[in-house]
Amino acid sequence: MDLLSRNIDILSSNHNHKIGMPESSEVTQAVFSVDDDGNEVLVTQDQTFILKSEFDKSYRSNPLKRELIFVIGIYSVEEIRQLIQKKGDESLLVIIEPNSAFFNYTLHHNDLSFIQSSAAVLFADKVSELPLFLDEFLLSNAIFYLKTIKFYFTYYYREHDLSSSVDIVRIIKEVVQYKTLMYGNSVEDSLIGFRHHMKNLKHLPRSKDVSLLKNAMRNIPAIVVSAGPSLNKNIKQLQSMKDKSLIIAVDTIAQRLCNEGIIPDFICSIERGIETYTYFYEGKSYPVESTLVGPLVLYPEVFNEFPGEIVIPMREKVGEFIWLKEILGLKDDYSISIGLSCAHVAFGVAEHIGASPIILIGQDLAYGDSAKETHAGGTIYDDKELTSSMFAEIQSFETEGYYGGTVATTEIWNAFRTWFEMEIANKQLHVINATEGGAKIANTEQLSLADVEAQYCQTNVKPVSEILKGIALYPLEQQQIKQAIREQYKYFLDIKMQFEYQRKQVRRQRINEHSTEKDLKEALKKIDRTEDYFRIVLDSWLLRHCLQPAMINSVWNLYDIERVVNPVNVMQAREVNLGFLDIGVYALSEIVSILEATAEAL
Repeated sequence: MDLLSRNIDILSSNHNHKIGMPESSEVTQAVFSVDDDGNEVLVTQDQTFILKSEFDKSYRSNPLKRELIFVIGIYSVEEIRQLIQKKGDESLLVIIEPNSAFFNYTLHHNDLSFIQSSAAVLFADKVSELPLFLDEFLLSNAIFYLKTIKFYFTYYYREHDLSSSVDIVRIIKEVVQYKTLMYGNSVEDSLIGFRHHMKNLKHLPRSKDVSLLKNAMRNIPAIVVSAGPSLNKNIKQLQSMKDKSLIIAVDTIAQRLCNEGIIPDFICSIERGIETYTYFYEGKSYPVESTLVGPLVLYPEVFNEFPGEIVIPMREKVGEFIWLKEILGLKDDYSISIGLSCAHVAFGVAEHIGASPIILIGQDLAYGDSAKETHAGGTIYDDKELTSSMFAEIQSFETEGYYGGTVATTEIWNAFRTWFEMEIANKQLHVINATEGGAKIANTEQLSLADVEAQYCQTNVKPVSEILKGIALYPLEQQQIKQAIREQYKYFLDIKMQFEYQRKQVRRQRINEHSTEKDLKEALKKIDRTEDYFRIVLDSWLLRHCLQPAMINSVWNLYDIERVVNPVNVMQAREVNLGFLDIGVYALSEIVSILEATAEAL
């Protein structure tokens, strides 16, 4: 078998690699040759670069720790081989090659068996595809390595192409920040959400069946109305568009739309706090033509008091919802993409019902003309004292603007933007950003709302209230739900007792700086059995959801301990594992109590 065929076989054996179609112009314009001094050189666009495989001696890895190492560039295979020799056995390696010419040359001329032997993952595609690759990659155990990330730049990228290196590092940091935010809720916060889930469970049988809503409004234009400050200049135009498109509003702006005579077809919520109910629902008189869309996590009074139809979607790839679907026997597509904000919920509704194009307005994801301008007028944020207190401690930074240049944004708004960009790219959606201000959202077409109306909103559409009359409710009965909750109560009670037993075993390990190596190894053996309880958490979708912040933090801390048996390391491992078990027992006690109360209330 020739080298190329062998390399193709090696790369084909791992589905985690991401290999894109090569850029033909990049490949044809690059010429690899040897100069008069015997150096390998790259000639491209009238520039000549000397290529070396020279290991960066300033790079420091710790073979005694578990690290996630991103290598930029695959051409210098000797450098990568040296790096593999220096890294720890349990460290992860991701090789990123954004240049088609380098990948193509390496594929034909270098033995890539080191990729297979080191279990490295290769990304060889356009940099624009990197966020989606990382999003998928970090769904694996790689999520546990986020606090031990290292970067290594091969010779060409550190000497000749720093701009590509900087872009790659920026993207990795943005995705890591986004993922950390996604997994960052506290255990107590997750348990508050679980309490709301169980209190709202009684409403599920009266919700429209989300699986039957899939593509129910296919190719109808949908306007997702958010509450960014730019909405002030084009909200009036919705008057002439309201019957010729679907209006999907976030809860923040719903009342103002109603005041303007623009009745939202859907009002979308996500926040669990009482503030959402107080600000956007309590005392409001929304028309029955509007349908509420929100997950079970909402503050219970929102569902209790809303006058119109309700739609309660499950949440994609979130453990609590996967658990609920499993115990209730819901096998169809009851999920929508919910993301991190009510604007994401609204967008997920538009995508789920098959609307197209999806038109964004008020989706600034940035401040207006000043740091005091955070939202459109006619909302709770007109209270400047409230706005000042909410945003006083939030640091802003610059990002690319809708009209070019830069605009001021925040970390959370930037995470919201990242979600939109990945969702649009991943699902190949036709999305028009008609916000006419704020931050630029990649993968969208930018049009004014007037142009959107002229091109897409000239024909009346069937009222959503009529469409919903033909949609059945969830196929659930109250007694069925009650029985499922009782069974889960018994299941988690047993797991709680297992956690309590392991916690007792770890607490009994009395070790100090004078402990012998034999005692340390014996203690570590018992302490390390806690890893079985990490697996118990990973095997239960509900526990994974409620305990993943604590588990990820514990594993991060464990991975930061050198793999050497000495008193300091063993005592540190004991405290980290004991901390996880303490939180586990607490969370399981709460889960058991909530399930017991829910079964009695149903």
